[in-house]
Amino acid sequence: MKFLIFTPAIQTSAIGRMTSVVTHALVSQKHEVVIVRTEMAGYLTTETHDFGCNIISWLDTTEVEANIVRADACIHQIGDNYQFHQGSVEWLTRHSGIVCLHDFFLGNLFWGWAHNNIEQAREVLKTYYSKEASERFFNINSSEEFIELTKDQWPMTEWICSMASGTVTHSNWGCDRVLKSCPGPVRVVPLAYNSPGLALAGTKQKRIPSTKLKLLTIGHVNPNKRVESCIKAIGGNPTLRETVSYRLVGAIQPEMKVKILELAQSLSVDVEVSGEVDADTLAHAIIDADLVSCLRWPSLEAASASAIEAMLYGKTTVVTNTGFYSELPEQYVLKINHVNEIEELEATLLSLHANPDLLEVKGQQAQEWAKSTFTAENYARQLVDMSSACIRTSSTLKAASYYAAILHGWGADTSLLQNNESLVPLAIFNQCYQH
Repeated sequence: MKFLIFTPAIQTSAIGRMTSVVTHALVSQKHEVVIVRTEMAGYLTTETHDFGCNIISWLDTTEVEANIVRADACIHQIGDNYQFHQGSVEWLTRHSGIVCLHDFFLGNLFWGWAHNNIEQAREVLKTYYSKEASERFFNINSSEEFIELTKDQWPMTEWICSMASGTVTHSNWGCDRVLKSCPGPVRVVPLAYNSPGLALAGTKQKRIPSTKLKLLTIGHVNPNKRVESCIKAIGGNPTLRETVSYRLVGAIQPEMKVKILELAQSLSVDVEVSGEVDADTLAHAIIDADLVSCLRWPSLEAASASAIEAMLYGKTTVVTNTGFYSELPEQYVLKINHVNEIEELEATLLSLHANPDLLEVKGQQAQEWAKSTFTAENYARQLVDMSSACIRTSSTLKAASYYAAILHGWGADTSLLQNNESLVPLAIFNQCYQH
């Protein structure tokens, strides 16, 4: 098959990294792939991931349109970051495609798009939610209030999925809105990921029992990473203050860094803030860690690359028992209830301090499971199957769209087309296509 894949390509994009792994798998399975970079114009000259195929810009309209005509399937890898996914949003409004949904919450993506499409955005909010949503969405004062108000009421999942010919996502927990809004097939597929720095693990010495337990958080440091809770859990117990060190590796705002270090100092907690680092330094940080915190609240993503990467490196991983993390088998991760987050994390750390051998045992079990679950080969095969399914249903969807337009012109309720009495006869278009 011939695939046209829309994705951020910049090296700081985890979605771009995942797509590069899948692209290589597709090429090895004898498929043709062209990548369309989807970042804002200012990022389009930056160094990219290695995709092993031709890369074009979403702004090159002539080239993109020519590749759409040639492609058997257009695939959009989409997350909640307008700076990285502007091109996908722009092209989805012109030409439908399969959406690989990395976040069930797309409020920030929608916010970025809406600034240049404000009236259309208000209509989208009114259509999928309410008049109140269209009036309040753009008058929220802070990022914390924005997330709290919109994550459950107006997550904008429906906005993207309604433009998709089919949707692939990476966990079940947020699929209700996808199923209600996507007109084509929906499939849950484990996220593809790898651990390219694992070869460096040969340089790691065996853990000395008398040394401190090394806790690590990776990724952009923001409130939902629960960093302050980790510090409070350590600082609230005299044994943990003496036996646990905590490192943060990832982009961090100066004011956040000051706040975290002040809290750590006040509680006598050993904290190191490394900031954003290169790939090798990140790999060494994970290898050196004994325990990785992937606590998240709220949890808005369809899957966590950080948790998957930690398991692939054979690390014991602590997660919040919510969203994607709740679907991970309990024998491979340590789950924390958000309601008693600090108390349960403290108890978990004390248990690991008392039984350090559990770190290696649980880490190795998680690694074996992750290696067989989050594979690029499986993801590539699922994309091929999904593309074939979307081709088979495309005639029915076009017919439904045609009749919906007629009903709309008459002023009738287009929900009539959702009834089985209407859908079953439309299946004849699939049969015609197959013959």
